[in-house]
Amino acid sequence: MPVNEFQQPQFYYLHRPKGSPNVEELVPYPAIPPSGEVPNPLNFYLIKTQIDPEFTAILMGDIQPETSKEVDYFRRLAIPALQQEQADLMIPLGDLAWDELEVHPEVRAALGEIGKPWYVVMGNHDINIRATQNRFARESFQYFFGPTYYSFDYGEVHFVVLDDVDYSGWNTKRDEQGITEGRLDARQLQWLANDLALVPKDKLVFLLSHIPIFTKTAAQNPYRNIMNRRDLYALLKKRPHLFAASAHTHTIEHVELSDGGGWEKWNGQFPELIAGAVCGAWWQGPLEEDGLPVSMAMDGAPNGYFVFKFSGTKFSYKFKPLGVPESRSRYVLRFPKVKAPAPAQLILNVFAAAPDAVVEVRWDEGDFQTTTQFEGIDPYVDDFLNQHLGTYRVWMAAKVNRHLWKVELPKGLTNGKHKVEVRIAEKNGEQYGGVHFLEVNAIAKEKFKVSS
Repeated sequence: MPVNEFQQPQFYYLHRPKGSPNVEELVPYPAIPPSGEVPNPLNFYLIKTQIDPEFTAILMGDIQPETSKEVDYFRRLAIPALQQEQADLMIPLGDLAWDELEVHPEVRAALGEIGKPWYVVMGNHDINIRATQNRFARESFQYFFGPTYYSFDYGEVHFVVLDDVDYSGWNTKRDEQGITEGRLDARQLQWLANDLALVPKDKLVFLLSHIPIFTKTAAQNPYRNIMNRRDLYALLKKRPHLFAASAHTHTIEHVELSDGGGWEKWNGQFPELIAGAVCGAWWQGPLEEDGLPVSMAMDGAPNGYFVFKFSGTKFSYKFKPLGVPESRSRYVLRFPKVKAPAPAQLILNVFAAAPDAVVEVRWDEGDFQTTTQFEGIDPYVDDFLNQHLGTYRVWMAAKVNRHLWKVELPKGLTNGKHKVEVRIAEKNGEQYGGVHFLEVNAIAKEKFKVSS
């Protein structure tokens, strides 16, 4: 597929005979100009290529800059790493802006600098919030990025980009922003039914959306889930190869949609990855020595993205953190503060691990102990926010997540340095870990140093 100067595949034509119908609501952002009659013929140019079932894709959660300065943060933090990735395509999973849509052309240019083709998902912060109708709240986004739902094939994978942002429209009586919920409208569902009718059953169908299909950490929140997901499921039954990826929550979460999400188990597995955020904590927080905000989202994970490697209908993926040293790239150790000679618990935040990962630790030369996975907040994030209140927005708080494990510390832990060995085994067979050292000081009581 040919690309333009920004590396955007040229697979669409925007047909608006009279242009955007709500130009006055879009100001100061661009509207789609009148297209006139459909060109005859309307040609899409294609480039003949060899289909390779093996390819690599980059998926990135919310970039979400509000200002040109934050676009520059994205350029400096992420683009050098993304340029080094040997990937065939990229997919930003929505929120290319934070309501201030004047950054859209800047983000488009920044993505083009990476030098890889990219397909985009629309997020709830990419809409024209002054639009009074959901249908026409996407005009400025489409001006820069094209359609908000579509599909494409790459290798043996059928990618489906969904628009699940349901906006109630600007409240003209109160002169305030409307409400956003996760939902797929009837027109899009009919399009999807028509699309899937042409897709062989044995093909991998890979769904891409901004708002998750379902998140266990906020299962009843209409802002964080597709509320009519059963209508979506009805179109996907009897397909053996399904996967979904989303963003929106600024957390990393692995979800099996049959576990509370309403997908029937007899249909087979339907996993979903909520892919965190490139912007972490919305580009907020204290600045590091390099002038970039500290790399930490509200679930304690660093800013980052995921790299997917496909081979036919099979694939694997890995989280790639940004702005942290190698020793803190996959997990960190946390010791909640207590008034005792040693903390009562060790908490491990294993950023991209699924809840079924096996996380073990051992102290000094003792036996390995199995830790317990739990849902909660990273205590370090809470402490860090309290220490840097002026650098975060007042509503920001540590977020509940499911990539935490805990274990009690050995009783009678003596003063001095102790070795802590970590061993992590993922269900996909991947194993990793490391050796760390804990400094216990009974006099200082609350001072515990951890070093790799």
